[in-house]
Amino acid sequence: MTPQSSRLVALYLGLVFLAGGALGFSVNQFYSAQVAEADDQPCTPLTATEYRSRLLATLDSELNLDEDQESEILMILDEVGDRWHAVRDAMEPEFGAIRQERAERIMGILTPDQQAKYAAILDERARLRDAASHSD
Repeated sequence: MTPQSSRLVALYLGLVFLAGGALGFSVNQFYSAQVAEADDQPCTPLTATEYRSRLLATLDSELNLDEDQESEILMILDEVGDRWHAVRDAMEPEFGAIRQERAERIMGILTPDQQAKYAAILDERARLRDAASHSD
């Protein structure tokens, strides 16, 4: 291999390396921006009405429903939703007991300062849970 061809190969390898680095940097910047944007979005659960509307809109766009089908689907969602709430309400005391046990066990391993902060966390979670159950 001549010195000139060796330099040409080295130049090509260098260009490929730089192009790969630039592509990697660009993809990383794009991905980082997407993750940061997603982190800014509040993570609040949908209300029953929002869930119902989004589900119906998705089904309509994917399946091209007619008006009768939309009406029947809404009726099904209402009937099933009522059953869902009845089961959830019946189970809530058991869920509450499990949450209480978990909180007591975690409190047992925390320092007094941590316990106060954990109590505030529990209060906020209970408030959010209560708000979500009343929004259905």
